[in-house]
Amino acid sequence: MSCTAVSNFDDFLNLESMHNWPVNKQLTDEDVRSCLTLPTEGVEKYIMPRLPLEQSENLVRNSGKTVMAVYDVERSIRYDMKLVKEQEGGYKLEDWDQVSMLRRIQASQGIGMSWRNGMLHFKIFSN
Repeated sequence: MSCTAVSNFDDFLNLESMHNWPVNKQLTDEDVRSCLTLPTEGVEKYIMPRLPLEQSENLVRNSGKTVMAVYDVERSIRYDMKLVKEQEGGYKLEDWDQVSMLRRIQASQGIGMSWRNGMLHFKIFSN
């Protein structure tokens, strides 16, 4: 059995810059219309080691899905969304359209994500 040490280094970052968020990307048309495709490397190196054991096991056992709390830091709103591991190995957040429609998010905007206090926090960045 191996143990992964997880640091809270993101507590010290200036999170006003998208590139300081541990997981970040430019949003695509598909991200805005339906599910949010997450960067595989960011999920596997940053999010997976921080997931509670039950959630990470659900990704393996429950057809590659687990429900997780997702927190909009700008609006102080918490959502429940499904993290889905696709058969090809990528990851998506289902139910993301509840955020993109409410916020009127546009393709080409940036998103930064960080795992804190048991939730996936995110911030949207303008072009």
